[in-house]
Amino acid sequence: MNWKVVVSLMVLVMVFPSTLLAFEVGNFHINGFVAQGYLDSSENNFLTEDSEEGSTQFREIGVTAQSQVTDKLRFGLQLLSRDLGDVGNDQIRLDWAYADYRFNDQIGVRLGKVKLPLGLYNEGRDTDMLRPMVFLPQSIYDETKRDLLVAYTGGGLYGNLSLGALGDLDYHGFYGTIAFPDDAILNDALTNNATFTLRSNVGPSLVPVAPGSTPQQKQGFVMNNLYAQNLEIDNDYIAGGSAVLNTSVEGLRFGLSYLRVQNDLDFKSAISIYPADYSDPALYLAGSDLSGTLTNESTWVGSVEYALGDLVLAAEYAETARKQTFADYTGQDATSQAYYLMASYTFMEKFTLSLLYDVFYSDKDDKDGKDFAATSLSRQDFFSWRKDFGIGLRYDVNANWTLKAEYHDVNGTALFMTVLNDPADLEEDWDYVAFKVSYNF
Repeated sequence: MNWKVVVSLMVLVMVFPSTLLAFEVGNFHINGFVAQGYLDSSENNFLTEDSEEGSTQFREIGVTAQSQVTDKLRFGLQLLSRDLGDVGNDQIRLDWAYADYRFNDQIGVRLGKVKLPLGLYNEGRDTDMLRPMVFLPQSIYDETKRDLLVAYTGGGLYGNLSLGALGDLDYHGFYGTIAFPDDAILNDALTNNATFTLRSNVGPSLVPVAPGSTPQQKQGFVMNNLYAQNLEIDNDYIAGGSAVLNTSVEGLRFGLSYLRVQNDLDFKSAISIYPADYSDPALYLAGSDLSGTLTNESTWVGSVEYALGDLVLAAEYAETARKQTFADYTGQDATSQAYYLMASYTFMEKFTLSLLYDVFYSDKDDKDGKDFAATSLSRQDFFSWRKDFGIGLRYDVNANWTLKAEYHDVNGTALFMTVLNDPADLEEDWDYVAFKVSYNF
């Protein structure tokens, strides 16, 4: 879908809004949204590979259908067409689909592809009407991982428990699997990490079949041709849960989320990594079939939100202990740290002003990135953190239309920036603006 199609679609919606209206027959409902955004960054590309020039590869079209079959049983699903740089490319995908049976207020069961409870806002991240800014805070709700963490396929128990004078507690426990789309940026990031791990641990011991070459030429040949490819991720399971305490203080709630993810990796090295194969050029050039693991041993998020009239204050803190292995070599073994503070104030009923301070460290024990940078001359310390100050303005035109604009001043390039940019060209200090128009029906 090119920009002319995007403009035509948005004009159609604006001129003939009646063509996109919620549909309701009895207990069956259909609604959805159309959203188009624009990204423009300085120095570094963000989320798309062309945001430095300004990019319209930022859009979503979703249709949701829900049916309340009985007082206790309901079904729901969402189809989503999404484009964010090289991710999505406007393909229609099943975003989530579930059957929900609620025995009573205290306990219910959901089966299918169910929205993942993570933090306070992950389950509602697709609805622009529910959030003040274009993006949720990236340290915890990383947009490049949206397709991975939007839903799990499996089953969960949920409900609401009264706690008397303390308030009430919403809970959701789950077990299942998650899918990894082939165009997920994580695939590219893992491929890069696998290449780096092989070159660091295996490359120095390999000498290719190249009669007459000097040792330096042979080693250079190895390093240029030893890389990972055809990486596939197979999820074993995802499990966890969340609890949100709605306190007796009006507008105040606390949350705690936890999950664990185990994945197996399969990939291939372009040349063999086994020294015995170097006596036979055919075996050497055939490469090696390899495996690895990607484990989020624990991710937990602590949350607080306080709504006082037109002012909403929110803060969340998260840590993820993760480990990556490639061909039995450790590629990463660290605990990331993330947190943000956000304030939003609505004035004149239609305008909302937001301020955000958002921080992420890929290794909480190496916040200055010195250990990370020491592993290679091609790595900079600022690749390991991201500090984002953002200011945004939202305008609710009416019940259906929402306009948003925001500016972010960023220090650091963590969260997959080395995948979307040549690492040698990345700048530590950069900024970006984002605009988005959404129509909800």
